[in-house]
Amino acid sequence: MLPLIITLSIRPLILLPFSLENLVMNKPKSHAFDLIRDELALHDAAMESTSCGISISDARRSDMPLIYVNRAFCEMSGYLEEEVVGKNCRFLQGKDRDQEARYIIREALTSGSHCQVLLKNYRKDGAFFWNELIISPIRNQEGELTHFVGVQNDVTDREEARRETAVKQIELEETLIMLRETQAMLIHSEKMNALGQMVAGVAHEINNPVAFIASNMHALKQMTNDLKGAYEQLNAAVTISGNEDLIATAKKLSKKADVDYISEDLPDLIDSSVDGLKRVKGIVASLRNFSRLDEADEKVTSIKECIESTLEIAGAAAKSQLTIDCQLNDLSPIKCKPSELNQVFLNLIMNAAQAATKDGHLEIKGTENKDVMTLAFTDNGPGMDEATQKKIFNPFFTTKPVGEGTGLGLSIAYKIITDGHKGKITVDSEVGKGTTFTIILPKNN
Repeated sequence: MLPLIITLSIRPLILLPFSLENLVMNKPKSHAFDLIRDELALHDAAMESTSCGISISDARRSDMPLIYVNRAFCEMSGYLEEEVVGKNCRFLQGKDRDQEARYIIREALTSGSHCQVLLKNYRKDGAFFWNELIISPIRNQEGELTHFVGVQNDVTDREEARRETAVKQIELEETLIMLRETQAMLIHSEKMNALGQMVAGVAHEINNPVAFIASNMHALKQMTNDLKGAYEQLNAAVTISGNEDLIATAKKLSKKADVDYISEDLPDLIDSSVDGLKRVKGIVASLRNFSRLDEADEKVTSIKECIESTLEIAGAAAKSQLTIDCQLNDLSPIKCKPSELNQVFLNLIMNAAQAATKDGHLEIKGTENKDVMTLAFTDNGPGMDEATQKKIFNPFFTTKPVGEGTGLGLSIAYKIITDGHKGKITVDSEVGKGTTFTIILPKNN
């Protein structure tokens, strides 16, 4: 038995010298020794009966060897008492010695202070267990550090359950985020589908009267030419007749109706009207190309035509804020989903227009090699800081004022490019110097 009185506490323990007079006062010596023996036996029984592992190490020696371990320590570690007494307790450590707890323990041992840590230890058979360890210093009556007492609790079941719960919580949070994104995508998809149907319907409704008017304008131009020729022949016949009264009446009526001006201006009016109808037909074609309800699946498409039709749709909203420079010549058609890419292009163009200040400019440049096609949308807007760039593709993140943006545009664009086309979309920006969105599309998708 050890001549120590040990109290299990997080506070430092003080070794008190045994005093026969203090213990037994004025009782006979034989009875005093019986009291000492019984008290030490009680302490030993208490140490052996506890379910907590208890160890005592000698702080006066450099390697701080164990000088005592109780039964629970041996059961917890799988080692026999004679296998561990005289050794440093680092034999419980495994290969993963980079645990933060080790540094906390080292600091406590160096400074002679109390600490409480959770660390991964290993039994004799190699199985790991989570050890909730409390270390407390023991000092003698002079305050000198003599020993450390360690109290170990095997909390493997609790810790593994906690970690499993934490993993499940993370999985649930990720699932919730995915559900929110999916819900937003579905809502947006429904809106885009409804918009596409509306656009296609409007385009169809506009196309019919436009075709009718264009046909009439062609007939009107022909009739105008015929009428002008008949008028010129009639005027020549009146002049040849030599009838001064008839000639004078014809001139008076011609002047009153301003026939000469009408005959000169009417062809120009008809030509400008025909040009206007051609523009309307072009807008209708762009609307139909943008909606592309019949092209939800992949098909070989001209990216140049996609961007040009999108620019036509953006129309005044973009062109009033930006000068747009397209450098898309000689791009070969690629296999893609045109309706989805049109959404991406429209979003990037409108974002540039909304961010533009005075003298806004947008350059759309396309290059390609045998494997990929690269599209760069570069504006001279206010730009973004690094923190904003890291979050720019996150769902529901927006830099616009409340009520002016959903934060889904670039998130959906990211999914369309990465998930739908197995490509990449990146952003490069500098505050005060503008922003470049780069899209890389594989040509053999």
